[in-house]
Amino acid sequence: MTSRYVLRLQVDPAADPAGVGDRLLAMARSARAEEICVFLFGMEYNDGHDSLDRIDHWLTATRPWRTMLRAEGIAVSLNPGHTVGHSDWARSSAPDQAWQRMTDQSGKTAAAQVCPLDPAWRAYYAETLRRYAAEDVNAVWIEDDIRLHNHRPLDWGGCFCELHLAEFTRRTGIATTREGLVAACTAPGEPHAWRGRWLDFWDATQRELLTSWRDILGDRLGLMSSRIDQHAAEGRDWSAWLELPGLHRPHFWAYSDTGGTELPYASIQFDMQRSVQPDAVRILPEIECWPYGQWNKSFRQTAAQMSLAHVLGCDGLAISLYDFLGNHPDDEPRRADFLAQWRDTFDWLSKTFPKSFRTVGIGLPWSQATGRRVHTETARWQSLVVEQAGWAGLLGATGHAVTGRGGARVNALSGDTAWAFDDAELREWLSGGLLLDSVAARILFERGYGPLIGVTSVRSAPEGYVREVCTDPEFSLRQGCLISLDVESYDRADLTHMEHLPEARVASVVHDQLGRVTGPGLILHNNDLGGRIAVVPWPAHTADHVRMNPQRAVQLSAVLDWISDASHARATGHPWLVTQALTDERTWCVVIWNASPDEADDIRVRLPVGMPEPATAVQVTARGTRIPVGWRDGRVILEQPLGQWEYVVLST
Repeated sequence: MTSRYVLRLQVDPAADPAGVGDRLLAMARSARAEEICVFLFGMEYNDGHDSLDRIDHWLTATRPWRTMLRAEGIAVSLNPGHTVGHSDWARSSAPDQAWQRMTDQSGKTAAAQVCPLDPAWRAYYAETLRRYAAEDVNAVWIEDDIRLHNHRPLDWGGCFCELHLAEFTRRTGIATTREGLVAACTAPGEPHAWRGRWLDFWDATQRELLTSWRDILGDRLGLMSSRIDQHAAEGRDWSAWLELPGLHRPHFWAYSDTGGTELPYASIQFDMQRSVQPDAVRILPEIECWPYGQWNKSFRQTAAQMSLAHVLGCDGLAISLYDFLGNHPDDEPRRADFLAQWRDTFDWLSKTFPKSFRTVGIGLPWSQATGRRVHTETARWQSLVVEQAGWAGLLGATGHAVTGRGGARVNALSGDTAWAFDDAELREWLSGGLLLDSVAARILFERGYGPLIGVTSVRSAPEGYVREVCTDPEFSLRQGCLISLDVESYDRADLTHMEHLPEARVASVVHDQLGRVTGPGLILHNNDLGGRIAVVPWPAHTADHVRMNPQRAVQLSAVLDWISDASHARATGHPWLVTQALTDERTWCVVIWNASPDEADDIRVRLPVGMPEPATAVQVTARGTRIPVGWRDGRVILEQPLGQWEYVVLST
């Protein structure tokens, strides 16, 4: 149970093979890496869809140093730089490539990106894979541009071309134009029947394509994927997709340096993907750094990303620290030093956090069916993209452990994802503990659940709905403290005015600018199913900025403890102590991250119910050093403050 380094880079095929081999072998050994994944025709070497002659030339030119690396014990894998094409990037199709090009929802056609249904392109790409499969390589990676979204300069992506419309008609009997299809699929209100049929069609044809490639590559097929909320708008059935590749490379963290707000979102994104991945699939999360080097992403943050991947149960790391220009690895030797320095700690994390571990905490429900079920407001395909797990930032900022795996007794539901779940799921959550933001509460009310959430009416907030006044001492930092609801912070359409059942408990009220009461704020309700429900009048799905302050932190934490009986893990003592709890029912671990730029020196941890007192406590520094620390009466006793992106691991 150790980590694995797969270093991703590109080499100029015109470079001297002996020199390339020596440089890459030295890099792998100094970085303590087991494998090098070589890009073919990516980015700066991309001239559109490459001819078979050019591919043959590349394979011939690079075979000597690839053979040498394998002989020295360094595995090699291949990553063609594109499938249908990421973006046009000022390229166009070659004259002999008369393929159908990708077409967006408004009819705009790409210059170089192709329609994945085009039979001639499919035959071409299958032949390229057969050439790669004939090489002695560990894996051949399918790039993420096999996705349907994010194909610049197209509007959202595609493909809505005539090939797709004709095949849709052949399979379903539904004849329509592109305009008619998009209008039906994005129509406001209850989703039109065509939407589910079209998303099923997209998903089926894409998986058929991937299956044909699996027939060529076998278990060496590797698949990259993007964020779950984006793939939902193209109908992706994750369980079915992840049965096909032998390796999976999920994207879960920003490509460039980001603030601490990214950590809880990256964590829940990876956790959600892990929840649908078969154990037999090897997972090598993408540790992307583009553009490359410390000016773009610090080693400190890169190490945190790599650590998080291990905490959540990866098989290794697909690491992009080296550029795609073919520059010499020793142009910047600190990259290899960084990787070698951290390797022992990643091996330790692999042993400490096996793939059998599962996260536990407040459940953040998500659904791959959001694109099929969401009620839209705009006639654009982008309206089918719904942020999943919008509560992650607020709960992460205040130290509450969460899970994206389902099955939690207490859950937090936010935003338009509330459309995605069926009645059985909702009643299950309403029978336990459920935290609702304003948008989710409005949707549940519209779906007939008002009596179970304690609400008798819901409407958009009126003018002057600007500050929340905490009135209940059990759910406030102090009685009378204030929390902003100003429209500078929130879209007024997402702020709600609710009336409540007489037996519901109102823990705050909303004032206008002159201090006049305009309605109830936080509503708490014990319903007839035995559930505890909390409804806030503001939206949680604000990933661009987590709106947290001492008053809201206390209010929100009191609410979560009320609905959960304080059964989940939580760290306090400092802002942004992002907390994770994991178990396999025999062994437990709790991880406390400092996502704040300020050092933390006072860390108190409430262990989850069922976890024994920790036997060990270890602080991991930004240099990969592991320091034993103390644990006494719910406090972590640090020898030195915990810096940003550093973490403490408590283990039984």
